[in-house]
Amino acid sequence: MRKLGHLNNFTKLLCDIGHSEEKLGFNYEDIIICLRLALLNEAKEVRAAGLRALRYLIQDSSILQKVLKLKVDYLIARCIDIQQSNEVERTQALRLVRKMITVNASLFPSSVANSLIAVGNDGLQERDRMVRACIAIICELALQNPEVVALRGGLNTILKNVIDCQLSRINEALITTILHLLNHPKTRQYVRADVELERILAPYTDFHYRHSPDTAEGQLKEDREARFLASKMGIIATFRSWAGIINLCKPGNSGIQSLIGVLCIPNMEIRRGLLEVLYDIFRLPLPVVTEEFIEALLSVDPGRFQDSWRLSDGFVAAEAKTILPHRARSRPDLMDNYLALILSAFIRNGLLEGLVEVITNSDDHISVRATILLGELLHMANTILPHSHSHHLHCLPTLMNMAASFDIPKEKRLRASAALNCLKRFHEMKKRGPKPYSLHLDHIIQKAIATHQKRDQYLRAQKDIFVLKDTEEALLMNLRDSQVLQHKENLEWNWNLIGTILKWPNVNLRNYKDEQLHRFVRRLLYFYKPSSKLYANLDLDFAKSKQLTVVGCQFTEFLLESEEDGQGYLEDLVKDIVQWLNASSGMKPERSLQNNGLLTTLSQHYFLFIGTLSCHPHGVKMLEKCSVFQCLLNLCSLKNQDHLLKLTVSSLDYSRDGLARVILSKILTAATDACRLYATKHLRVLLRANVEFFNNWGIELLVTQLHDKNKTISSEALDILDEACEDKANLHALIQMKPALSHLGDKGLLLLLRFLSIPKGFSYLNERGYVTKQLEKWHKEYNSKYVDLIEEQLNEALTTYRKPIDGDNYVRRSNQRLQRPHVYLPVHLYGQLVHHKTGCHLLEVQNIITELCHNVRTPDLDKWEEIKKLKASLWALGNIGSSNWGLNLLQEENVIPDILKLAKQCEVLSVRGTCVYVLGLIAKTKQGCDILKCHNWDAVRHSRKHLWPVVPDDVEQLCNELSSVPSTLSLNSESTSSRHNSESESAPSSMFIMEDDRFGSSSTSTFFLDINEDAEPAFYDRPGPIKDKNPFPFFASSKLVKNPLASPAKDVLFTDTITMKANSFESRLTPSRFMKALSYASLDKEDLLSPINQNTLQRSSSVRSMVSSATYGSSDDYIGLALPVDINDIFQVKDIPYFQTKNIPPHDDRGARVFAHDVGGLPSGTGGLVKNSFHLLRQQMSLTEIMNSIHSDASLFLESTEDTGLQEHTDDNCLYCVCIEILGFQPSNQLSAICSHSDLQDIPYSDWCEQTIHNPLEVVPSKFSGISGCSDGVSQEGSASSTKSTELLLGVKTIPDDTPMCRILLRKEVLRLVINLSSSVSTKCHETGLLTIKEKYPQTFDDICLYSEVSHLLSHCTFRLPCRRFIQELFQDVQFLQMHEEAEAVLATPPKQTIVDTSAES
Repeated sequence: MRKLGHLNNFTKLLCDIGHSEEKLGFNYEDIIICLRLALLNEAKEVRAAGLRALRYLIQDSSILQKVLKLKVDYLIARCIDIQQSNEVERTQALRLVRKMITVNASLFPSSVANSLIAVGNDGLQERDRMVRACIAIICELALQNPEVVALRGGLNTILKNVIDCQLSRINEALITTILHLLNHPKTRQYVRADVELERILAPYTDFHYRHSPDTAEGQLKEDREARFLASKMGIIATFRSWAGIINLCKPGNSGIQSLIGVLCIPNMEIRRGLLEVLYDIFRLPLPVVTEEFIEALLSVDPGRFQDSWRLSDGFVAAEAKTILPHRARSRPDLMDNYLALILSAFIRNGLLEGLVEVITNSDDHISVRATILLGELLHMANTILPHSHSHHLHCLPTLMNMAASFDIPKEKRLRASAALNCLKRFHEMKKRGPKPYSLHLDHIIQKAIATHQKRDQYLRAQKDIFVLKDTEEALLMNLRDSQVLQHKENLEWNWNLIGTILKWPNVNLRNYKDEQLHRFVRRLLYFYKPSSKLYANLDLDFAKSKQLTVVGCQFTEFLLESEEDGQGYLEDLVKDIVQWLNASSGMKPERSLQNNGLLTTLSQHYFLFIGTLSCHPHGVKMLEKCSVFQCLLNLCSLKNQDHLLKLTVSSLDYSRDGLARVILSKILTAATDACRLYATKHLRVLLRANVEFFNNWGIELLVTQLHDKNKTISSEALDILDEACEDKANLHALIQMKPALSHLGDKGLLLLLRFLSIPKGFSYLNERGYVTKQLEKWHKEYNSKYVDLIEEQLNEALTTYRKPIDGDNYVRRSNQRLQRPHVYLPVHLYGQLVHHKTGCHLLEVQNIITELCHNVRTPDLDKWEEIKKLKASLWALGNIGSSNWGLNLLQEENVIPDILKLAKQCEVLSVRGTCVYVLGLIAKTKQGCDILKCHNWDAVRHSRKHLWPVVPDDVEQLCNELSSVPSTLSLNSESTSSRHNSESESAPSSMFIMEDDRFGSSSTSTFFLDINEDAEPAFYDRPGPIKDKNPFPFFASSKLVKNPLASPAKDVLFTDTITMKANSFESRLTPSRFMKALSYASLDKEDLLSPINQNTLQRSSSVRSMVSSATYGSSDDYIGLALPVDINDIFQVKDIPYFQTKNIPPHDDRGARVFAHDVGGLPSGTGGLVKNSFHLLRQQMSLTEIMNSIHSDASLFLESTEDTGLQEHTDDNCLYCVCIEILGFQPSNQLSAICSHSDLQDIPYSDWCEQTIHNPLEVVPSKFSGISGCSDGVSQEGSASSTKSTELLLGVKTIPDDTPMCRILLRKEVLRLVINLSSSVSTKCHETGLLTIKEKYPQTFDDICLYSEVSHLLSHCTFRLPCRRFIQELFQDVQFLQMHEEAEAVLATPPKQTIVDTSAES
């Protein structure tokens, strides 16, 4: 306890007086020499306090160097290795290790690294609770000092633990460490290319994968599931980073090819797992496991009910955010760019063919999932892939051939046909779009659509008035058939017919005075009145609940149209609802919800009736007359009425100025925090639903919310305003209000910058001197902050990272599957200025672009600050190039080719990713797309308004030009590309024509063949018969098609062929595969491979000809997405040789590699270490071999004056000798006399060993096979009863165990056995040998120099954790008396100050 107190006092002293040798009175070496004794104490608390004191002592690199010089790292490793209920000590050791990394990671000792890695490798099997902490430290160290981790095999440890860990956040952190190293060329050398990262794919690509050889047979299935899950997380995390994408998609034998290739092997377990991986990679909802396609399709319908849509949760606001599209029409969504790149890479590597194979050759539930995935990917390709990447995909040649061919098994053909039908159903679902689930949202949307339709068709003719005689008869018949008049079993009435009657044109109480109709109305009224408790008490999940509510709303509209005749009935209904409302709000909150069943019954739908009335002027008067608005206003000021207020906000119609807006305004300002937040969120619903005149009143309400005292509410309002400003009308309205935004931080600033995109806003801010200030700020810091902002948003969207709120470091994360996120490009000052000429001129005058271009052309990629500066410049240039004005400025500087070069060749892989995003921004305009086209990059040429984009008209023109050729297709026709090069030509360049400047060619290819003058002439020089070797012979024949293609299969195959480009054939249908695909179809190849005639060509392009040119003449920008025509261009990585050179022996070699003198680095070669040939042999010789060797050799071996039995011992790597050197201290104790090497020749070799030696060394007595274990052939010649004294018997003489020679021999044997323990072969035998020596010669292990040598071995060789623990425990009871002598010698010197007497630990 006294020692513990001293150590704690010493720590306090360091905190109080700081780190000063003068104040402490001792230099640091002296303090460390004394302090390290605490790490050898038998009490774990004292050892923990010693480690803590060391942690406080190490403040800078110089002190850390002294700690490492005195070999304290051996003792730290010892604390980590030994596990004997000593968690307090091991925790302090790990905290000290982290401090060492923080102070100077480049000095990190390999001894501690090996210890951490051993725990990381074997900790789980050993049930070590420190395993995760150790792995976290290895990851931290790998980022700071990757060399020491890679050298000691730590990267393998990290990757092994990726497959071990099923917690997504930890798994992601581990794999991201490796990806960080792969990102930069300097650290990429530490990761073996094509080997290490691919380990995470093993559970899927290796069908016989076993993570641990010890897994019991019964647990194999469970273990396999766990590995699948961990591997899936690792693969997904890898595809979420640029380094991972580029390394797994490299051309050649890449990881992505391995994954897709596995799909073609009929292993259902692997296929099921891989489909789940693919769903996650593409951020798609996973369908339920079912054999019914419709059931699976409904489970992924975006409009399916979600728990967050309940009244008690997010309600309509949450549903609308999921279902209604964002207002951005052309603002780039960076997630689209990311997904387009991934999708293109997967398709390039044959994913679609792989999925077709899975669909046609798998169990039903797997086939269903694969079909939905195929549909999703085709839809995604149509929406976000550039034309050259996607125009051929929808033909699906393989699937069509299988469905149409009778040459393949019937089952496969039927599966293919079924899949095509399913894809048709899927397309219909996509075409319909997400339907609202809740009636409230449906009501809002339908009302908004109806309002716009009325406005657009104001002069529409009135409906025809039905004057036919049979109308009345039909009505009476329907009244009778509806069964309302027959009986009072309300739920058994024919509700479909009731709805039809209520919607019947011009049928109402005013036109028909029939008593039966009045009876019909009265019965319906009684059913719907809250006081009747019929409709109101039905459960929300009742089968007909939606239908009953819809009919109820139609009923109120019917009564409205009846005017005076229906007014009495309507008033009765509304007054009853008001009574119910007053009763609900008057109760205590818990009773009102339980007794009234607002959360669970249809009573909540009465608000829809009120909402329906609020849409009509007469209805509003009725609501005013019955005091409904007054009742709702009173609710606003009551507490605990959140659900009623939510319903109120979600139901009323706000398109007219009136009391509805007053109620909304009051809820936004006067209600509880939760209600105010919900009402604010509802404004987004109204914005997205396109409610009329939102810019007149909605913007004003949102601006008010910016000043709400609750930050969450003001932040939500700011976010909605940002989305609202996508519409120019809303932006103008916001500028008109001149809101204060400076108190809202960076997001407020970004909203204010939007003002600069229109002249009115620019002049408003410029008058206040705001623009000049902002230009300075962006130049100094905001350009750099913009990079952080974007990357943080991307991290949140792609990974489990969540941004801390209000500076709080801890963020609670849920594992709930989120819907696909959007990362809309944040506003950039330069991007807003280039929207008009004044702003462009300002950028030009400031000389901003020149400096940005200089940063891009001369990047310094060695420092992260410079890489960030490069990214900032790229984003700035991208934003400038997003408008035609700005693009002209970039063209003047000619910087786009430099960005393209970085995208393909930059060695920092994340910079390539930034370039892909930035080139997407440049592709926002037609002019930008055309420029990129010249550089072999293709862009998406539509905005988000076009849900089903079609090929632009210029392609149609090209088709017409080609089809006008009278007799044949001339592949050597005159170039059509020259007109595209002139800037005055306004027609966009053709998507089919590839301009190839590399060969200086002026001719362009038609359709999919990329032909230029230098291409192989075989394609077009020799017209000949079909049997020609030409892979695409239908271009060679000069005959016209006499008979049109007969079967639909032929038609499909034909149109598919002419729309596929050469580069897509290379990866999907090589000539041989294409011909094989043709052989499936039961059609005449002669017919199919004939030349293309005019009719066929026109038929194939008929879809495009339906599209009017007006569609593409809109002023809307494109979505901003570009990819290289050959996606592999950006996946090329320069090979960097692995950092360990070939002359380094492998880890388990016990030669020169193992005993390198250099602690931290690598030996430059083996030559300097091997002193002679004997030295190499000596390291592997057992005592037996020494004694059985020729006398002269053995004599030479043992009589060397240098030989102490220690092979790597120096003054620098020994715990004891290093202090002698520092202190100039001579030992007085005989225990350490061996180190002086002087008495080794006292006993000549010949005196104790005869020339003829026939017996091996043996230990008497012995229960074991001998010291050296079974591998050395040690015989059992002694017995337990033969003698009690322990002596070494050699030949006919015994060697006393206290002689120096005996100690040398024992040292050699101990070291040999320890070295053997680094191999997993015969571990038990070697442990037995060491235990035998420990039992018979315990003093052997009481040797500091031997322990230091063993520690040196542990720090330079790879040992399994059990072996490390075994070795450490052998030396656990060592007294280390000599080290105490050294500490006493330090304290014996007169202290400079008396202060240290209390702090020194002895």
